[in-house]
Amino acid sequence: MQITRIEAWPYRLGFRDGPYAMSHVVLSALSHRVFRIETADGVKGVGEYVVPPSADEAECQSILAAEPEISTSLTGKPVDAVFEAAAGLREQGKAARGFAFGLETAAFDLVSRRAGVSLVEMLGGAQGQTVPDYFSISEKTEDAIRDRVALAGPERSVIQLKIGIGGLDKDLSHTRAALAAMGPDQILLADFNGGRSVSDVIELAAEIKDPRLVWEEPCASYDDNAAVARAIETPVMIDQSVADIGILRRAVSDGLAHSLCIKPAFLGGLSVAREARDLCAEAGVAMRIDGPWCGDIATAAIASLAIGAPPGLLVSGCDLREPLVISPNLGGLTNDGSGRFKPPVGLGIGIDPAALDLLGPPDKVYL
Repeated sequence: MQITRIEAWPYRLGFRDGPYAMSHVVLSALSHRVFRIETADGVKGVGEYVVPPSADEAECQSILAAEPEISTSLTGKPVDAVFEAAAGLREQGKAARGFAFGLETAAFDLVSRRAGVSLVEMLGGAQGQTVPDYFSISEKTEDAIRDRVALAGPERSVIQLKIGIGGLDKDLSHTRAALAAMGPDQILLADFNGGRSVSDVIELAAEIKDPRLVWEEPCASYDDNAAVARAIETPVMIDQSVADIGILRRAVSDGLAHSLCIKPAFLGGLSVAREARDLCAEAGVAMRIDGPWCGDIATAAIASLAIGAPPGLLVSGCDLREPLVISPNLGGLTNDGSGRFKPPVGLGIGIDPAALDLLGPPDKVYL
């Protein structure tokens, strides 16, 4: 069935408690875009372009400037052309992979709706009832960190703490503050966001040992993270340095990481992220499936992939809307505050394509 219309909207999301700090960037707001693709039989699918926080601004502007050419090249073509376009975009850098994820999500939504199934089923089905939701902390003082751990509550199995922003002394004191406030069965992901050197992390790891602690993405490259994992006893989770399926295959083969993060918006789409999830499952490698902060559509899509991971290998997922002001509400996953969530129920992604009309008229229509 041919694509007859593609609509696009600006989708700006602010942070509820002010700017969100990570080691490599401070985010004050997210400037995403959402898409709605329609075919000749009236079936529609929705997607969200997720801008990687570390993407170069010129690269982001370049992919936005290419949106009209990409979209008009798809109208009049079968839906399969979207998957082909996404595969090409994945070769063009971080911002292009975020764009590919948005387009491909809309195509998956459309195809699964036409097939009369949910996106969860289209991606291989569910292996659990719900997904554990980690709780992220980016506060800058020990007291604030302890307060946030208390807010998370004992039902949260995984807490994530953003570190790597100040000196090593801050990393140490903040990690200790979080651990002191946590229960004996909770896991702390101390997330450097790639902000430290191998020697820094080795020095820090010698100062603190706790069975609940996992160092997340200590360094910017996979090779450096692997070197850390070889050198210390504390387990290491490797995150965004697994930037493509080739690096993920290597990481699975190396077997050094405690777990790997799978981020569909960084990998460039649900198809390649499903391949990554299934590779980890086959090899028995623990994984976390999430992404950067994003809105209802991207969050629902990523949750639909996460619930298909074997529960025994799924460290956690995340309600990626948690620190954001989401208005208007487009629908999305069910999160009752119990520390677990599940994707929306319904055909496709589970969000009514008509909900995008709440954003007002699209700023671009491609016919």
